Amino acid sequence: MADIMNPVTPDNSDSFDLLLTTFPKNGTRNVGDHLITESALKLVRHRVPNYRPVIVFREEPLEQFDKSSVRTILAPGFTVSDETYPNKFKLYENLEGVLEKIFPVGCSFQHWIPSYKTYEEYCYSNETLSLLKSLSKNDGAIPCRDELIVKMLDNWGISSSYIGDLALYDPDVIGKKFTRSKKIESVAFSIQHKPKFFKQSMSILSLTKKAFPDAQLYVVHHSTPSKNSIEVAEYAKSIGYIEKDLSGEIEKLDFYDDVDLHVGYRLHGHISFLRRRKPSVLIVEDARSFGISKTGPLSLGAFSAVDDDGTTWSRAVARQVFDFLRSQSYDGFKDYRDVFKYIDDCYWDLVRPYFDRFSAKLGWSQSRLGLVKEKFFRRVFL
Repeated sequence: MADIMNPVTPDNSDSFDLLLTTFPKNGTRNVGDHLITESALKLVRHRVPNYRPVIVFREEPLEQFDKSSVRTILAPGFTVSDETYPNKFKLYENLEGVLEKIFPVGCSFQHWIPSYKTYEEYCYSNETLSLLKSLSKNDGAIPCRDELIVKMLDNWGISSSYIGDLALYDPDVIGKKFTRSKKIESVAFSIQHKPKFFKQSMSILSLTKKAFPDAQLYVVHHSTPSKNSIEVAEYAKSIGYIEKDLSGEIEKLDFYDDVDLHVGYRLHGHISFLRRRKPSVLIVEDARSFGISKTGPLSLGAFSAVDDDGTTWSRAVARQVFDFLRSQSYDGFKDYRDVFKYIDDCYWDLVRPYFDRFSAKLGWSQSRLGLVKEKFFRRVFL
């Protein structure tokens, strides 16, 4: 496991690799960003065990690294929002001679309003359009984490493809059978970003407790606790929840290994459970979650936090979540089998080929025997 807190530095070899992380060591310390980075590392190391890139936070300029010595720059979770360069990702002041070495993957799009209109009316500057079109040539298309991003980029003439959020894919879990939950004994509730959803959170917390009266209940921070999240946690604790701070180090997410169900607003709380072959309910409060909730079977268990205007918080969603949980728990959450099959299929058809191609740039080549074994595994077991 890479140490993002204390990344490696280049050795004296002729070339080295960079990985641009979206995880801030200070400030929010959003563990979801840490999960994206670690997922990308694991997907490469599944093929190239000695892959040890220099890990750099996206806001740090890269002038300290000699362009001619850089072999690849992997950018998991790269944002395709306007002015991504240099406002979100500093990169180099001059991209000449290095642009073709940058590989964005699982690309995201940030906007606070969760609606189709957000994607349909979004505008790009000529500078960002030029950058994204150039980056798309490095692998033939920009791999994005939801289908709405793909459609938006295609409308702007930018070659793109769906690959999904990289955190969905754990090579050690892909292909494993989903075991239906006979009884939910523990539930984790992840706290929202926006304070305006406080009353809505109170309702969802209360109805989740009503749905699972005998379960151990947790209220979870995914970022450094703030005034808003502390207020939510205090209410949750007053009705019987236990508070957990999972911000920062990726190892903290191991807590979810022993929790049966997630309900909440944090996208990577939701994805952390799907990654583990566990059911989850996502309350959609922004475009990041909205895009994934409109992507194939990933729509299951996703509910809008806002009304049709895209801004007013929904008074109906708490009851919608409660009804969904009651019906799904009755059948052992069996409908999630389609979600996990979808994740497996995307891994085999999209993720695996992408990281095979990227790993080839690191000098890796898959053995014929290994290819035969993987094809056999998929034919017999999937």
